[in-house]
Amino acid sequence: MWAKVDVPCVGGPVDGRCVLVPVDEEGLPPAQLDQTWLWIEYGGELLDADINGVYALESIAGGGPPWVYVWHSALPNRQSTDQRR
Repeated sequence: MWAKVDVPCVGGPVDGRCVLVPVDEEGLPPAQLDQTWLWIEYGGELLDADINGVYALESIAGGGPPWVYVWHSALPNRQSTDQRR
Protein backbone atom coordinates (compact mmCIF):
# COMPACT_ATOMS: atom_id res chain seq x y z
CA MET A 1 0.00 0.00 0.00
CA TRP A 2 1.24 3.49 -0.87
CA ALA A 3 1.54 6.11 1.85
CA LYS A 4 -0.41 9.29 1.11
CA VAL A 5 -0.93 12.65 2.78
CA ASP A 6 -3.55 15.41 2.50
CA VAL A 7 -2.02 18.76 1.52
CA PRO A 8 -4.12 21.97 1.32
CA CYS A 9 -4.03 24.08 -1.86
CA VAL A 10 -3.88 27.87 -1.96
CA GLY A 11 -5.01 29.70 -5.10
CA GLY A 12 -5.62 28.17 -8.49
CA PRO A 13 -8.32 25.77 -9.63
CA VAL A 14 -8.62 23.73 -6.42
CA ASP A 15 -8.17 26.60 -3.95
CA GLY A 16 -9.27 25.68 -0.45
CA ARG A 17 -9.28 21.94 -1.05
CA CYS A 18 -6.92 19.33 0.31
CA VAL A 19 -5.39 17.01 -2.24
CA LEU A 20 -4.42 13.44 -1.40
CA VAL A 21 -0.94 12.82 -2.81
CA PRO A 22 1.54 9.97 -2.46
CA VAL A 23 4.71 10.47 -0.44
CA ASP A 24 8.16 9.21 -1.40
CA GLU A 25 10.40 6.96 0.69
CA GLU A 26 11.47 10.01 2.74
CA GLY A 27 7.85 10.94 3.49
CA LEU A 28 7.78 13.95 1.14
CA PRO A 29 4.89 14.79 -1.20
CA PRO A 30 5.63 15.68 -4.85
CA ALA A 31 7.40 19.04 -5.29
CA GLN A 32 4.86 20.10 -7.93
CA LEU A 33 1.41 19.20 -9.18
CA ASP A 34 0.98 20.09 -12.84
CA GLN A 35 -1.90 20.26 -15.33
CA THR A 36 -1.72 16.54 -16.08
CA TRP A 37 -2.13 15.62 -12.42
CA LEU A 38 -5.05 18.06 -12.04
CA TRP A 39 -6.86 16.61 -15.09
CA ILE A 40 -6.38 13.03 -13.91
CA GLU A 41 -7.67 13.79 -10.40
CA TYR A 42 -10.42 16.34 -11.12
CA GLY A 43 -11.21 15.98 -14.84
CA GLY A 44 -14.56 17.52 -15.72
CA GLU A 45 -14.65 19.67 -12.59
CA LEU A 46 -11.95 21.85 -14.16
CA LEU A 47 -13.52 22.53 -17.55
CA ASP A 48 -14.03 26.23 -16.83
CA ALA A 49 -10.97 26.67 -14.60
CA ASP A 50 -7.59 28.17 -15.44
CA ILE A 51 -5.21 25.24 -15.09
CA ASN A 52 -2.35 26.95 -16.88
CA GLY A 53 0.23 26.69 -14.11
CA VAL A 54 1.49 24.44 -11.33
CA TYR A 55 1.05 23.94 -7.63
CA ALA A 56 4.43 24.16 -5.90
CA LEU A 57 4.96 22.53 -2.51
CA GLU A 58 5.93 24.93 0.26
CA SER A 59 6.60 24.21 3.89
CA ILE A 60 4.64 26.18 6.45
CA ALA A 61 7.18 25.64 9.23
CA GLY A 62 10.70 25.22 7.89
CA GLY A 63 11.25 21.81 6.28
CA GLY A 64 7.67 20.61 6.81
CA PRO A 65 5.33 19.09 7.58
CA PRO A 66 2.95 20.83 7.49
CA TRP A 67 3.01 21.68 3.81
CA VAL A 68 0.80 23.64 1.43
CA TYR A 69 0.59 23.70 -2.36
CA VAL A 70 0.69 27.28 -3.69
CA TRP A 71 -0.57 28.04 -7.21
CA HIS A 72 1.84 29.62 -9.69
CA SER A 73 0.05 30.64 -12.87
CA ALA A 74 1.83 30.36 -16.21
CA LEU A 75 -0.38 33.10 -17.65
CA PRO A 76 0.78 36.73 -17.55
CA ASN A 77 -0.60 38.74 -14.68
CA ARG A 78 -3.56 40.70 -16.01
CA GLN A 79 -2.93 43.61 -13.67
CA SER A 80 0.64 44.09 -14.88
CA THR A 81 -0.43 44.11 -18.55
CA ASP A 82 -3.21 46.61 -17.81
CA GLN A 83 -0.69 48.97 -16.17
CA ARG A 84 1.40 49.10 -19.36
CA ARG A 85 -1.42 50.66 -21.37
